[in-house]
Amino acid sequence: MNKNLFSILLLCGFFAQAQLQNSGFESLKDHFPTGWNSKAVYPYEIQIDHNMKYSGNNSLQILCSKQDAGGFQPFSQVATVPGKGLRKIEISAYIKSENTVGDIVLWSQVRDKEKKMIDFGNSLSQGKNIIPNADWKKYSLEFMIDDEADNFLLGGYLSKGGKVWFDDFSITEIPFSQKPASKEALNYINDFKKIIQKYSIFREKVDWTKMETNLQRISKGMEKTDDTSPALQYMLKELRKAGDSHSFIESKTTVDQKNTTNPAAKEPESKLIAGNIGYIMVPGFSSVNSKLGNSFAAKIQQMIEKLDTENDIKGWIVDLRTNTGGNMFPMIAGLGPLIGDGTLGYFTDGKKKTPWKYKNGKTNYTKTSKPYHLKNENNRIAVLIGPMTASSGEATAISFIGKTNVRTFGTPSAGLTSANKGFKLSDGKMILLASSYEMDRTGKNYTGKIQPDELVEPSKDLNNDNQIQLATQWILK
Repeated sequence: MNKNLFSILLLCGFFAQAQLQNSGFESLKDHFPTGWNSKAVYPYEIQIDHNMKYSGNNSLQILCSKQDAGGFQPFSQVATVPGKGLRKIEISAYIKSENTVGDIVLWSQVRDKEKKMIDFGNSLSQGKNIIPNADWKKYSLEFMIDDEADNFLLGGYLSKGGKVWFDDFSITEIPFSQKPASKEALNYINDFKKIIQKYSIFREKVDWTKMETNLQRISKGMEKTDDTSPALQYMLKELRKAGDSHSFIESKTTVDQKNTTNPAAKEPESKLIAGNIGYIMVPGFSSVNSKLGNSFAAKIQQMIEKLDTENDIKGWIVDLRTNTGGNMFPMIAGLGPLIGDGTLGYFTDGKKKTPWKYKNGKTNYTKTSKPYHLKNENNRIAVLIGPMTASSGEATAISFIGKTNVRTFGTPSAGLTSANKGFKLSDGKMILLASSYEMDRTGKNYTGKIQPDELVEPSKDLNNDNQIQLATQWILK
């Protein structure tokens, strides 16, 4: 269909449409579509394609010849929010792909006038996965917004190898249905709401009367549990407004994967630095499978043992800078020889506190069959953190804080220092709900970013890691 005609038909309907710039990638400047932003991420390429398009003359293509490429290639645009009051907004694009092995994602932030993010969603979080290696198809995201919303930061991305094309983006206000919701849908929404009301640490900051009124309107027309995503996302948005930046919903597919595998697994690393410092890098670990967790912990302990028994170790560097979280207990069990036995920290909701511990190879949910004990437990330990140190990665860092031989180096962490508890829903999805804060062994509460003892900005020279250098100097002085 002609792009201009498509726009005219929408505007003549019952919808209000936002003004996206260059929604079909037709206008170019310096060989890139005007109105859109992107910075090339090696080894990805992002470019205009004149041959493959849904309509018009162009589409935007992302390609990567390296099948196991790390990271992802995004693009984005800032667009105004249409309409007034509580409303349902649909963000859509047509997408086609070939030979992809990673994720193809449509995403958007909802922001206020100060450009502060007040909501976020993507194809994965909303359970609207994009079919890989398929012909052109329209994919959409839905957001429930009010007058606090001022603009969208929206776009797409590709991770790993393959080719993907994007075309004909649109932002449209969709009228609410007038048909009453089914009992099945209402029961599912109410079950979700009750979990938040009982367990969220932000529950007292939520306007429940306003939420109930809006949910009655939002839920109209919903028949199956699959239809309820806008209502669930609205409740999460209200939690975010109350201060919760951590809670989220996992799809049944992801829940099942984490029960059996470790999705997007990255292995821990170890090496000897300066001839006498043991270096251990611990990545995130997302699986809840006990055998995989025990194996992950054992691998880290074996690395520590090898370094300690084969060298005259004077100190340790624990690198958590790329630890984005997941399941904290395999990480802590693996680092147990360095952390030491005892209570390492607490989960607290302000009324009670529950400890997490390590003793002789065991944490609350993970154990190693052959726990190692250091030759010298008094050696200094430098813990490296940064903005990618998040969630369980932060809990792992907290497990070290308060030990007299530990010092943290780097930049502030991500600030997801609440603890998420999983609640399984009737359709197999799970809500990971912020149900407590974290406290270190000294009794200090963490409700935001961990500030390092030594603030050290990362060096621009990738071959000259100044954070490791300063940690090394402290260990050896």
